[in-house]
Amino acid sequence: MADLKKVFLKNFYIYIVFFVSIIYSCNNDDEIEPPRDFGEQAVLDQQSLEDFLSTHFYNYEDFENNDSNVKIIFDSIFGETSDKIPLINQVKKTIINVRISEGSYVDHPIYILIARQGNGESPSVVDSTYVSYEGLLLNKFTFDESFTPIWFDLTSVVRGFREGIPALKSGEFSVDQNNVPSFSNFGQGAIFMPSGLGYFGRATGSIPAYSPIIFKIDLFLVKQTDHDGDGILSSLEYDNNDDGIPDDSDGDGLADYLDSD
Repeated sequence: MADLKKVFLKNFYIYIVFFVSIIYSCNNDDEIEPPRDFGEQAVLDQQSLEDFLSTHFYNYEDFENNDSNVKIIFDSIFGETSDKIPLINQVKKTIINVRISEGSYVDHPIYILIARQGNGESPSVVDSTYVSYEGLLLNKFTFDESFTPIWFDLTSVVRGFREGIPALKSGEFSVDQNNVPSFSNFGQGAIFMPSGLGYFGRATGSIPAYSPIIFKIDLFLVKQTDHDGDGILSSLEYDNNDDGIPDDSDGDGLADYLDSD
């Protein structure tokens, strides 16, 4: 009987040690990476973006005519394409202040390519836009796209998209006898943004955490928006501090552009 008791205790001890080791191993495997520093990541992203822009070009020669069917295509500068103008020489760089905490900001650059300006109106950062788009990583993997135009409320998209699209203008449209619309002279461009103006440390779908991203955009229509229906355009109520944070003048926890008071 004593021998059986010893065997039981021995086996029980082995089981406990094995169980604890498994739990410890799982905990180590599932450790969450602490958030990266915004400033340090902005510097890394800027270098990655400028490396891409310096080694790639777009099909700018195809945009020399007014063909509305042309789409932006990126390619590497190498061999037969070594004489092409790199994107870094064709984009506009804009610095966006990102508020990290009260009184603390980090500069984040975005790079805007205007392949075709468009001849209509430019949206504000809170308007609604009728666009087709393609989202890419720097390895040119497409993580999202909509070649059929859709309406975007710009308050619902990542800040880099929202801040970059006003560089473009809408176009013209007509409707044929079958009520099928066609567009011409619309804005076409691309926005290259660091992760701090995209999804930063949050992996989203097929976008890894801390990924700089690119959006190609065709801007067809712009609709000025009054989100709260108070007769004042949201563009006049959204962000007078230019820090990307919606204003809340009366401190009631509701942004001015959503607050009919």
